[in-house]
Amino acid sequence: MKLNQRYLQKLKTRSTLIHSALKLMGEEKGLGELSLREVAGESGIVPAAFYRHFKNMEELGLAVVDDMSGKLRTILREARKSGAYRAALKESLHLYFEYVNKNRLLFRFLSREATGGNKRIRLAIRKEMSFIATELAGDMRMPKWIPMGDIEFVSEMIVSNSFHMAGEYLDVDLSDHREHQKIEIKTVKQLRLIFVGTIRARRKRMKK
Repeated sequence: MKLNQRYLQKLKTRSTLIHSALKLMGEEKGLGELSLREVAGESGIVPAAFYRHFKNMEELGLAVVDDMSGKLRTILREARKSGAYRAALKESLHLYFEYVNKNRLLFRFLSREATGGNKRIRLAIRKEMSFIATELAGDMRMPKWIPMGDIEFVSEMIVSNSFHMAGEYLDVDLSDHREHQKIEIKTVKQLRLIFVGTIRARRKRMKK
């Protein structure tokens, strides 16, 4: 029982450290501008206790990326099971943007660090985006005559576009629901054009 309590407390403290780092970074500050002492202080622990959870700030950043990917993949996986691809696309994006809105600091972090100074974190973000694209390609509803290579390319474009649109979504005031809705509709249209363009291009190649 005590071991379970210790484990749960460790998970709680680890989560608190991640949340504290995101809070301290806010809308503008990068991970490289934070100190271990700052994060520990915000979390209510002594700096030495930080090392029970992470080797350094880089490891904390990698944990943020991993946590985001797991949650996002689960959300999108469930949404894609909801029906025909047109409905599923709209539903998936709505859930995605809801998740973005509820985790604004997390996505600000991802947007900054995707082009930031830490190479390991940049590569980790790309790797997780690739995992999400691979899962999407595996259950994407496309005509059977579309080769898997094309489907994988489409899925990568979808993930890249959605990630980019998250930044645009975050730049809108929280209370401006109409503008948020416009961005969702815009994104749905963009992704449907990717689908349609892929199908038409493949048909043209098949006729040659």
